[in-house]
Amino acid sequence: MQVRYISCLIILGLISISACKCNRQKSPTGEAGAVYIYEFEKSAPLSADNTKKLITEFLGNQQTNDLYVSKDDNVAYFVSPTDVNTTLEEDLNNGNISFSKLTQAYLGDLKPQLPSGQDAAHIGEKFLKQNGLFPKNPGELRLVHTGGLRAQTAKGPIIDKLVTLTYAREIDSMQVIGAGSKIVVNIGDKGEVVGLIRRWRELNKGNRKAIKPEEMISQEEATAMAKRQIAQEFGEKTAYDFKEIRKSYYDNNGNILQPVYVFETVIKMRSQDNNQVPPTSYLCVIPMLKQSPEPLNLTQTDPRAKELIKNIDRPGIDSSDRKNLTNID
Repeated sequence: MQVRYISCLIILGLISISACKCNRQKSPTGEAGAVYIYEFEKSAPLSADNTKKLITEFLGNQQTNDLYVSKDDNVAYFVSPTDVNTTLEEDLNNGNISFSKLTQAYLGDLKPQLPSGQDAAHIGEKFLKQNGLFPKNPGELRLVHTGGLRAQTAKGPIIDKLVTLTYAREIDSMQVIGAGSKIVVNIGDKGEVVGLIRRWRELNKGNRKAIKPEEMISQEEATAMAKRQIAQEFGEKTAYDFKEIRKSYYDNNGNILQPVYVFETVIKMRSQDNNQVPPTSYLCVIPMLKQSPEPLNLTQTDPRAKELIKNIDRPGIDSSDRKNLTNID
């Protein structure tokens, strides 16, 4: 499962992982803290044989004849021939992995014995360490949210199905956002880890490059850019409020980690019949560098999400493929 950002990130119920606020700084005006460009450590490309080892390690004995490797992006995909809910994906370029082994029982009436939030945190950390998935620099890892997933049938009770741990990265006292630098652990019945998303590459901190003031756009310039982008993408008459402005680092699953401005925004839209709809939260991301060595292409990454919000009142659009599943905040 991939989480992608556009310049104004739409926070909708498209995924089963809850986001949260963590160590967020107030407006960066006047902050003296230096920001940098970081490079990720280089690693040799992996082979499908490594994916097969992971399948055995995390999913048990499986027939791997159906393992598929995409020639376009060099990503290996596996779906169990006996249960489509048992899957594993590995990016052979950088080692990012995800797996799920939610059995059909989790989609039924199973009432799993779930650990408490504190116990789940211990289980998640132990799992990452035992499987060589824990970051080399523990100080970068932050548990930013403990949530979960619950289900309800048409006539049945609400059942908590999972405990979900969401970890983020923190560099220079700033949280890293974007497609990478995150770990999500799903814990199910009797403390079993039944799912994982790990997009984490180590930083080469020895080669970090300090950014000079003249290389950065100002907060005032970034604010003007954010307003133009909102108007361009969602219409000149769209009403919105900036609730918070802060600095962050952005991991686009590319070669570098770079600083950005983040505008936590509330969009106020009207439906096609001109009725007010509930406000929607966005993260509006503006690159901090005037000339980035690796453009983020933020406006090109999630057309499906943008189309959903533009057509929020159009008949026939279902807000969630999991009609009976709800995130636990």
